[in-house]
Order: sequence, then C-alpha cells, then structure tokens
Amino acid sequence: MIIVEGPDGAGKTTLVRQIELDWDLTQEPKQTSAQAVSLIPPGQWIEQQLAQGFGMRLYDRFALISSPCYTMLENRTMVEPLTDPMWMKHQHYRLSQIDPVIIWCLPPLDIVKENVLKEDDSGRGLFNDIEEIYLAYVAFYGVISCCTTSQMVWDYTQPDLPHLANLLRWAVARTEREANGG
Repeated sequence: MIIVEGPDGAGKTTLVRQIELDWDLTQEPKQTSAQAVSLIPPGQWIEQQLAQGFGMRLYDRFALISSPCYTMLENRTMVEPLTDPMWMKHQHYRLSQIDPVIIWCLPPLDIVKENVLKEDDSGRGLFNDIEEIYLAYVAFYGVISCCTTSQMVWDYTQPDLPHLANLLRWAVARTEREANGG
C-alpha cells in the first residue's frame, strides 16, 4: 500500500505517474472525482481498501487522510462515518497496523500557492483555502509519522530520489516476503 498525499499543487499526480512508470504499478481508483464528489461512500471505500492490507497498490490520495484536510471546502467528503471519532480511531489503528508507505508531497507553501493560483480552474476556489489545507497536511504528517515507519516528505523542488527508491524497494521486498508467508 503506497499512498501519495498532500495538498493540491504539491506535485502528487506527477509523482504518482512517475512511480507508475518506473515501478510498473497502476493507480487504484479514486474515491472522489476531480470536483471532490464522492464516487463511492468514503467510509465504505476506506474500509474496503484497508481490508486488503499491505500490497503494491498505489493511491493518489487516501480519503482517511485527505478528507479531514479539506473540511473547509464546500464540496467536502468529511461525512459519516468519518465524523464519528470512534470509527476514525479504529480506521487509523487499522492503517497503522498495515504500516503503508506514505509519501507526503509538501514542497514549500509558496510553491504550492503559486501552482494552485495557476491551475485553479476546477471552480473549487482552492487558492483562498490552500494555506489552511497545507497546514492541515503538515499537522497530519506530524501525528501519523509517530504511528507508522515507512514515510517520507517529498519536495519536488529538491527531490530525494535515493530515499524514494529505497522506500519503494522496501515496499516491493515486503510484498514479496508477505506473499511467501514471511
């Protein structure tokens, strides 16, 4: 389970495409559309994905992480059961037990703002909220990094390709080990 997270304008989709090419992976279907409309109920989607455990599945965002970071938007996906503290606690516990690879795309905030300003044609009005969204991701990283070990911060303006490659090699080796019963 490889999750690429971060705010709009942080380089997630570009990184996901590069990982797909370099590591022969296919991105898992998203839970929401580009307009933040749920394609499947978020709680159901999260439970289905976590039930699969670890594996070489690539996600461009994971609703358990991204939905709370975007609560200030009009088209929010932070809906039942994500608003139930005990449900959220249980799902985060399940996520920590899986110990996924999480790549946090967090280039400097000024770069993210600049990118969102250039690309905010989605009609979601992200520019006015992007700093709050960015800071929510920073806080989330700080909390989750204490619970799982296989993470890194990715700044495409200063890419750490060796660290990224090592993390992905570790995921491949772990998947093979678990497939062989070890």
